[in-house]
Order: sequence, then structure tokens, then C-alpha cells
Amino acid sequence: MAISRPTFTGVQVLRFVAALLVVCSHVPTYLHARLDTPLADVPTGQIGVTVFFAISGFVAVVVTRRTPRPTAWGFLRRRLVRILPLAWAVMTAKLLMMVVAPATLERTSSSPTYIALSYLFLPGRGPDAVVEPFYTVTWTLSFELLFYLVVTIALAARTDPFRLAVVVFTGLAVASAFRGPEGWPTWQFHANRFVLCFLVGMAVGTWALDRTTRALLVRLAAIIALWLAVGAVAGASLPGLALLPLATVVLLVTVASEPLLGPRIGPVGRTLGDASYALYLTHPIVAPATVAVVAAVVSGAAAPVAATIGALVAAVATSVVVWWTIDRPVTRLLQRGPADRRTRGRRVSAG
Repeated sequence: MAISRPTFTGVQVLRFVAALLVVCSHVPTYLHARLDTPLADVPTGQIGVTVFFAISGFVAVVVTRRTPRPTAWGFLRRRLVRILPLAWAVMTAKLLMMVVAPATLERTSSSPTYIALSYLFLPGRGPDAVVEPFYTVTWTLSFELLFYLVVTIALAARTDPFRLAVVVFTGLAVASAFRGPEGWPTWQFHANRFVLCFLVGMAVGTWALDRTTRALLVRLAAIIALWLAVGAVAGASLPGLALLPLATVVLLVTVASEPLLGPRIGPVGRTLGDASYALYLTHPIVAPATVAVVAAVVSGAAAPVAATIGALVAAVATSVVVWWTIDRPVTRLLQRGPADRRTRGRRVSAG
């Protein structure tokens, strides 16, 4: 039965927090490259990605169970419109920077095949033999697009997207336990237990709409148990094993607290949530460039502190500007196309 669309403002803000955690995990690398500071391994990025994927699963359930229910093509089209334009824009910007100012970049490659695979969000092996796209952070979009494809197939087959996702992602998660630590072929790229994050989000999304607590607890217990089992077989560290349980608690608490938090989130919080995707995609260009500028004008012990603050502020400010001037208007323009007129003009909750 289709359910009218509720609003989850807290999830929007949580998306911004997840993006900011990813930025924080990358800043030490930029500082090390420019200021020769100790290379600190800040694990906040993995937390951010885990939450990101869980939110995507949550949003997919909210979207596909609204009234009227979107068609398979309508769902996929809106997701592609939301993801592809800005992703392709930042990838093209990096290509231009490779020509104009290659010294400002942390990772470059001139292989046409590798770059083409990156634009198509298909796995490719880079110059350092690592299977990831040339615009590194877009590796997550390859998983996002796979997830959206699974949901689209379920909608086309008139079956429950959660059921199909359970089959596909359980298989991929189990396969990841038998993937070697390095040197594995590119076709094994999606064999990664992080796909279980989508299932957690879908389980929480279903609960948010029908409040079937017993079903939620059973599903979450099964998903987390699989995550822990696969991680243990693969030799994951204790912090690595804790990622999905942590993301589950954070998302569940955020959704459950919506009646309390939602009305208290002002326009600034909503704007930062809307700009979170732009923050995630633009910070690999803005943050290292900011660090480079600060390193050129500030010296001594103050340089790392000034560079860190400057990188974070510049990344967030740029994301808001990019969202306001590019991302939002382009997305709205493309979503006004002739296809999927039943959902024309609607804004995806928490999306």
C-alpha cells in the first residue's frame, strides 16, 4: 500500500555531518603533502560513507512507497539526474586542472581508458594499481548506482525492492569475504560488505513508515550479524567491525527523533543538508587548493591549524555556492523533462 511522503529533516542534516566527516578524514593527507605534517589516519571517512549508504537505502524506501508510486524509469531517471551532472562536472574540472595546474592535485592519470571508465562509474585500475576512479571519492557513486539499478529492477518487476536488495547485496557481501587483500580483478569491485549499509537504511526506512518494530529488530540483527561474520572472515579490525552498528544507531536515533529535531532545524541546517552532495564532490578540489594557498602565506606552527580551518570553511562555503548556483538549478531543470510526469515537480525527502 502506497504511503504519503513524510519529511525527515534530521536525515538531511545527518547527510551533511557524514559529508563533513569525509572531508575531515582527507584533510590530514592534504596537510602532509603541503606542510609535511605527520600523516594521520583519521577514520571518520569510513563512518561518513557508511552513514551515506544507509541514508540512500532509507531514502529509496521513502521514495518508492510514496503516493503515487514512481515508475521504474521515473525513479531511475530522477536518481541519475541527481547524481550524474555534478559528478561529471567535478570530474571534468579535475581534468582541466590536470592540464592547467597539475601540482595542485594529489592523484592524476592520463590514461584515456581509465578516465572513460571513471566517467561511466565502472571499476578501473589506476596508475598506482588500486581499483578506484581517477576522481577518487566517486567510488561511492558506483555503489550508489548499483543500488539504484537494483531498486529500479524491483520496481519494473513489481516486487519489493528490499527483498531483491537482500538477495543481491547478501551475495556481494559474502563474496567479499573471499576476496584477497590486493591484486583482485576489477570485476570484483562491488564485492564489498559496505553494500549491507543500504539494507540497514531500507530496514529503518520501512520502520519509519509502518513502525513495525519487531520486523525492524529482526532485520537489523540479521544484517549486522552478516556484517560481523563477513568482516571477521576477512580479518577486519575492531573499529571496522563497529562501523555498521554505529551507522545503524545513528540513523535510527535520527529518524526516531524527527518529531523533536525536525521543527528545530532552521534554514541553515536544511541548506547544509541540501549542499552535502556538493560538499562531498567538491572538497577534493577546494580543500587541497586552500591548504596550498595557506601554506604559501602562513609558516610555522600556525600553518597546519590555519590550513585545517581554512580547508574546512572553504569546502563548506564552496559547497553551498555550488549547490545554490549549479546543482539545484540544473537538477530542477532536468527533472522537469517529459518523462515520469506523475512525479514532476516533487522534491525527494532527505534526498
